[in-house]
Amino acid sequence: MQPVRGESRPEVGLVPGVPAWRTTGTLSALQELVEVSETVPAVVARKAGLSTSELHSLRHLMRGPIGPVDLAKVLGVTSAASSGVVDRLVGHGHAERRSHPGDGRRTEVVITESGRAEVLARMTPMFESLAALDATLSEGDRDVVERYLRGATAAMKNLMA
Repeated sequence: MQPVRGESRPEVGLVPGVPAWRTTGTLSALQELVEVSETVPAVVARKAGLSTSELHSLRHLMRGPIGPVDLAKVLGVTSAASSGVVDRLVGHGHAERRSHPGDGRRTEVVITESGRAEVLARMTPMFESLAALDATLSEGDRDVVERYLRGATAAMKNLMA
């Protein structure tokens, strides 16, 4: 494809093996979002005096109690590593180990008010900004953005299949 005189040529072929790749504003913005989202947990964890595994654990615990083995699975670590994370969260006062209500032989990890407050204090400003941004969209715009983001998510999940 030859550019018309005075027009710049679109960026084509910037991805090896994908000759039709053309960097667009949406793809560039998506790449920037992915890159920023990769760094957010480490920055937030550092500001909170936590490891990224501890922060991710608190995020999962916000949804409800979870067993140590299940926590290890969602974190992608060994049971021993998960136990260390829980020990540190308990030491910070952000989590507690309790007997499982349905099976007294098992334990579950529960977030404390301190842990919940820590997560909310660090994350609420971002959630408020995102909600305000979302409120600027029409329902039609929201449908387009959702379709695009779900498609991008599916493309990334395909790499993990």
